[in-house]
Amino acid sequence: MPPKNAARKQPAAARAVMRGGRAFLAARGVHRGLAALWVMGAAAFLLLVMTVLGDHGVFRIRQMNRDRADLQARVANMEAETVALRRRLDDHRAGRVSNELVARERLGLVRPGEVVYDFRPDPLR
Repeated sequence: MPPKNAARKQPAAARAVMRGGRAFLAARGVHRGLAALWVMGAAAFLLLVMTVLGDHGVFRIRQMNRDRADLQARVANMEAETVALRRRLDDHRAGRVSNELVARERLGLVRPGEVVYDFRPDPLR
């Protein structure tokens, strides 16, 4: 049988083992709780990093929203150009624009007897 002073010099966990082990299990539970807290903290940190930097993270979503806005602007410009081209096509089909006017603008043709004045800047100056 150990002397009475020997039990007091031992750490609390060792004394608890001598008393039946209840405090020892509680002490181990504290360590398990601390380990679980560390695991949950690490998982939360990993989740935060993935939320910000992952493929579906905040930065990627913001970049995709900017790309979507650029594409919507391009689509709007193309739709406006399509409407203008359809109007020109309808005008040509309806005969509102004469073939003569098209030949004058695109090919630079003139009627006999007309005088053409060319106001282009002088390339030598």
